[in-house]
Amino acid sequence: MYMILNLNKEKYLDDVLMALTEAGIDNTIVLSGESLGHKLAFDNPIFAGFRKSFSKEKGYANVIMAIAEQEQIDFMLEELKNSGVDFIKQEIGKIVLLPIENIY
Repeated sequence: MYMILNLNKEKYLDDVLMALTEAGIDNTIVLSGESLGHKLAFDNPIFAGFRKSFSKEKGYANVIMAIAEQEQIDFMLEELKNSGVDFIKQEIGKIVLLPIENIY
C-alpha cells in the first residue's frame, strides 16, 4: 500500500515519525506546507473576511508519504496510542492507503 498521511498538528510530528520508524516504515518523504484556507485568508485580500475563522498561527500541514503494509499502519497507530497520542480521536490528521500495482 502507498500511505499518504496528512498531519494537521505540528506538535505531533516527532511522535508520528517515531511511531513510523518503530513500525518499520522507512524511506518516507515528509513535505511541509501551509493549509489552503489559511493561505487564502492571510495572503489574498479578497478572502480577508475569513481571517476571523483562523487563528493567528500559521495553518500548519505536513504530508508524509511511504510504502507500507496495513499491519505496519495499524502498529504505528497502536504505538501512538500507547504513547498517549490517539491519532484518530484527537483528529491529528488523516491517513489514506492506496493499493500498489507495480513497483519499479
